[in-house]
Amino acid sequence: GGAGARPEGAAAGSSRCARRPRPAVGGPARRRRGIWIGLAVGVLLVAALVYLTVWSPLLDVREVQVVGAAPDQVEAVRDAAAVAPGRSLLWLDTDDVADGVRELPRVATVDVSREWPGTLVVTVAEREPVLAAPAPSGGVVLVDATGFGYRTMPVRPPGVPVLTLPPGMLPSPDEPGTRAAADVVVALPASLRADLLEVRANGPYDVGFVLTGEREVRWGADADNERKAAVLAALLTRPGSVYDVSTPDLAVVR
Repeated sequence: GGAGARPEGAAAGSSRCARRPRPAVGGPARRRRGIWIGLAVGVLLVAALVYLTVWSPLLDVREVQVVGAAPDQVEAVRDAAAVAPGRSLLWLDTDDVADGVRELPRVATVDVSREWPGTLVVTVAEREPVLAAPAPSGGVVLVDATGFGYRTMPVRPPGVPVLTLPPGMLPSPDEPGTRAAADVVVALPASLRADLLEVRANGPYDVGFVLTGEREVRWGADADNERKAAVLAALLTRPGSVYDVSTPDLAVVR
């Protein structure tokens, strides 16, 4: 109640004003700054990735590794792959590389893969000869299991039987006698194939061959090959010079 006493209402109001919380300063600004920093980092990462994959030499092809080819075919495979220096391993079309290598006559199958950061691996399987046909220019043409004549050599390799076709015929997958002869050879067990000297194919229905010991086999059509091979193996235990399994249920030894 004195003259210097502060009014009760004023004192209460001042106390409430003193306790009122101040609004947060800088919160939205910090959030905006964090967003901009995140965007900048993202842009830098994308730019670095684009540089590494497009312009940087880090992922360039530095080696073309050839697997499965004979020593004299390694450089031919590399040339057929046609991978120019500086090509990006990431953007390289492996199907195109495989198509180029597949054009080599001695290549049966090809697989192309990447080994990071800079090696291209070309894995090939070469064709295996099952027959050798006389070549028009001399020597022999090696024929694989598909009937494809893929390589000319001066002499017939050991263990590869001669293919005899009608006059004027050349080995080819599209030539019925060639394909029939190759199918018959593949159907023979290894023990019989080791004795095989010559296969004569006048057509898909007239196949025969000569074994060691001057034994002649009349095979007939390119059909029931596995059954004929089993019957022939049993017949060869009997003495004779001609073994006819063209009709396996009525096989004959002479």
